[in-house]
Amino acid sequence: MIYGKDNMKIDFETISTAEQCVFLKKMATQISREHFEPITGVAQVDYMMDKFLSVDVVLREIEQDNYVFEFVLADGERAGYLAAVNEGKRTFLSKLYLYKKFRGKGVASAMLARVKEIAKGSDSIYLTVNKGNIDTVAIYKNWGFVIEDSAVTDIGGGFVMDDYIMRLDL
Repeated sequence: MIYGKDNMKIDFETISTAEQCVFLKKMATQISREHFEPITGVAQVDYMMDKFLSVDVVLREIEQDNYVFEFVLADGERAGYLAAVNEGKRTFLSKLYLYKKFRGKGVASAMLARVKEIAKGSDSIYLTVNKGNIDTVAIYKNWGFVIEDSAVTDIGGGFVMDDYIMRLDL
């Protein structure tokens, strides 16, 4: 058990069932619409939720690709989620999302600490973040991540991801 600000209890719940994946997609859609609609628009958010967070995709990533998907619990309430995969020399932080009402309370920092546990044995953690997501880029920089590169990726449906690739050396 980890404690955030105001003695908030922070814990993690492993995602492994179809029922949890259904809840995950609902949560991810709510968080992403709130955060990304001004950056990418709602059509891209919804497309990405269907493409990357369907039950089949998440379960395949867990079962075949060794991803760790977890809900973060703040005082027992599902407050957000993360997904990461240890690739050996480096660990890919695929997702780290938090409902707005839990931001600024130490929950995201606890999530990063959990990702560092997943990354045990790796030399670094890397991630992609939308270039227009200025606040999130600043948070990652504050945590010690550096911009290593950038990439524009066609994800289908007429949409692209225009991202920074950021790295944290461990």
